[in-house]
Amino acid sequence: MNKRSLRRFGLLVAALSVAACATSVESGVPLADPAAIAARLGSEVAAQSPANIRFAWRYGDRRGDVEGDGVGRFNPPDSLRIDLFTSGDVAMAIATAGGRLTSRGQIEDVDVPPRPFIFAMAGMFRPDSESVPRAYVAGGDSVLVYGPPGDRTQVFYLNGGRLTAVEDRKGDRVMRRVRIDWSGGGSWPVEAEFRDFERPSRVRWNIEKVESPVTRHPGEIYALPYSQ
Repeated sequence: MNKRSLRRFGLLVAALSVAACATSVESGVPLADPAAIAARLGSEVAAQSPANIRFAWRYGDRRGDVEGDGVGRFNPPDSLRIDLFTSGDVAMAIATAGGRLTSRGQIEDVDVPPRPFIFAMAGMFRPDSESVPRAYVAGGDSVLVYGPPGDRTQVFYLNGGRLTAVEDRKGDRVMRRVRIDWSGGGSWPVEAEFRDFERPSRVRWNIEKVESPVTRHPGEIYALPYSQ
């Protein structure tokens, strides 16, 4: 089996594993006061100061892979801009502020992940909903669930007081997922990976450097022209 075949086989096994393991997270023991859990998770120490984030990224789908460098600029509490570069050029810029998600440029036929997933890749808990979530024990994790039971939901996984994964679910089926790696021991994650199991596609970034605190970034950098 050649390398391309091995890669396709690996993607197939991963997709089948997700489908097999996607059981109801709401079958666990309910947790008391989910609103307080969400409030604590939303007040991460790292997210209290402006920051510059430098990272390496790779995107892949059925057509192949593309990779490059990236820069993130964060203003608390909810302004984040991500610039992706390939061969020194800006391939795509994504910004979210005040609940809006905008973009400029494009990587051909690449959909921008939903706003909570973009924040999650920087280790931040920023759900779109202001409603009180449901909270449960799921294995060694705690989970917060937003959305009607049995319908389309977003599930946020917590471990050790940190966000470790986010899933977009339709019933028990995982449609999209972010996993966050905190193995560096710092206040920012070292790696995050977003998977879209419908397309399928994935994007991974490795955070190489975080400068914080820095001077607050100008508000206009978060006003890109195309609203998502």
